Amino acid sequence: MQVRIFLAAMMAAVTLTTSAATSQNDGVITVKVNKASKVLVERWIEGYRAVHPNVQITLVNGKNVDADLTLVTSHQEGVNVTYVGRYALLPVTSTGNPLLGDIQKKEWKSKDIKSLFFTAEDLDEEYEEEVEGKKSKLKDKLTVYSGSSKASLSGIFAAHFGRSTDDLRGNRIAGDDLYLLSAISEDKASVTFNALSNLYDLASRTLRSDLALLPLGVKKTQSEALLSGNLDATLNLIENEDIDLIPVEEIGFAYAATDADIDQFLQWVVRDGQQYNHEAGFLQLTHKEVENQLRLMAQNQ
Repeated sequence: MQVRIFLAAMMAAVTLTTSAATSQNDGVITVKVNKASKVLVERWIEGYRAVHPNVQITLVNGKNVDADLTLVTSHQEGVNVTYVGRYALLPVTSTGNPLLGDIQKKEWKSKDIKSLFFTAEDLDEEYEEEVEGKKSKLKDKLTVYSGSSKASLSGIFAAHFGRSTDDLRGNRIAGDDLYLLSAISEDKASVTFNALSNLYDLASRTLRSDLALLPLGVKKTQSEALLSGNLDATLNLIENEDIDLIPVEEIGFAYAATDADIDQFLQWVVRDGQQYNHEAGFLQLTHKEVENQLRLMAQNQ
């Protein structure tokens, strides 16, 4: 990832801000969660309660609500964070897009994605002359939708390609990133990007029937896995192969302080809770990342 950006909260935003009052209440942990992270956090809580039934973990929401834990959606500097998983972003359009045939004829490489989603100022002159020389440019017929809220993953997508959210073309949508999928459903000739957990049906493990991925310019076997429409094949591919065209970012629990109950829960999520990440559409930590997070937690105790 070329640029690390600071986001106050994430698609999976859960804040570990432990107050003195909470720390004194053994066996009680409060977790601040939004829509994007709710399914994953609920899976972790269910799994943890199965082996620690005496610990009470409560989900809370609201901008001004204090909690023991908050899940952030990017790497953080100067903040206490235990990283517990990763997520990936893919470019997508609607199956009702009248330009879908033209979109699917292309293999979307890095320069193509930059040209489609961003202003053209950083593209090399030769490439721009090639694109500008065409009488009918596909990108000019497509509207780009991206998020405008602090919790949106638009900043992660832009940073991966060396840009900022200000460089994104098209329309900005406030609120949850799920609204981006509603936007391209209504405005057919459009594209956006989103996290796997929003793009796939978690029950059937398949790409949502109203969505189509942009075919990325990757190896044939990689393309086949991505275009299979299978969530597990996609997760396994991204975990095992480094694909530069796919933004991947960390998620983690940020906190001001911890106690024994919180430490134990975090260790369990890092070590044992990874089995639930795929179920919710998230990537697991690598073995090296698991060891590193456990080592850092031990140092901070």
